[in-house]
Amino acid sequence: MGFLGRSLVSRLAESGKHDITVFDRVVPQDGTARQTGIRYVQGSFESGYDFAALVAGADLVIHLVSTSVPGTEKDTLDEIHGNVIPSVELFNACVTQHVGRVVFMSSGGTVYGASSRPNKETDLPDPINTYGLQKVMIEQALRYASRSSDLEYQVIRLSNPYGPGQNPHGALGLITKLVYQALNHETINIFGDGSVVRDFIFIDDAAQAILDVIDNGEANSIYNVGRGIGTSVADVVKAIADTLPEDIRLEHKPGRKVDVPYSVLDIEKYKDIASIDDFVSLDAGIMTTYEYFKEHRQ
Repeated sequence: MGFLGRSLVSRLAESGKHDITVFDRVVPQDGTARQTGIRYVQGSFESGYDFAALVAGADLVIHLVSTSVPGTEKDTLDEIHGNVIPSVELFNACVTQHVGRVVFMSSGGTVYGASSRPNKETDLPDPINTYGLQKVMIEQALRYASRSSDLEYQVIRLSNPYGPGQNPHGALGLITKLVYQALNHETINIFGDGSVVRDFIFIDDAAQAILDVIDNGEANSIYNVGRGIGTSVADVVKAIADTLPEDIRLEHKPGRKVDVPYSVLDIEKYKDIASIDDFVSLDAGIMTTYEYFKEHRQ
């Protein structure tokens, strides 16, 4: 289970209001499932899987699975076969099994493409990489499934979550990775000149905002979820240098064509239903992540 999925499952389990089934390639073998009361189903997200049996009896399905990540995209056909087709089969299964609602975790950082201002949910998607393309295709497939049935949907276009629990060696999580590298006195590699701007959100805020949408958001609707604040990569590095008691070693690498120069989300729609009064600040998120990795060396 991924970084965001673990956080969401933890929040849902803590509430004690839900019977939770987790579908993943690997399931806990240490008694975690028995301790939490969570049901785990092991399987691969691929065409031909018996999704109908998986979702039978479910009121809500949260779809977070992706077989690729930005920066490591496959070609278009591989993305369609690996992500789009299984998603369509999942949605069809939800229709036949009379699931009440599907929440799809899309990508606020890739579906809108290049922009010079914060993107609204009403902006037309214009992805510049295959990761964003497959997210748009899945969004459309979910809307189509909803239009032709009683299935409700919500699409959440999430920005860039970071924080404790994220894999610092993975392809995602710029802030998490840089904090870990600073802690371990590794050279920090930056693609391009550091002018790329992103909307970073601390994991606790991201999980709560998603639950806000599920609990209070409109049905058959799209929500941007982020802080709504743009921060350049250079400013992230400066914040890490200013916040942490570590010496920073920085090296610039050539920029990547798959990275849009500016990606910030307009979150005014989310604010109408938000339970978050103040998002975790960048400095506070950096320090919390740093303290986590000091305690949990990886």
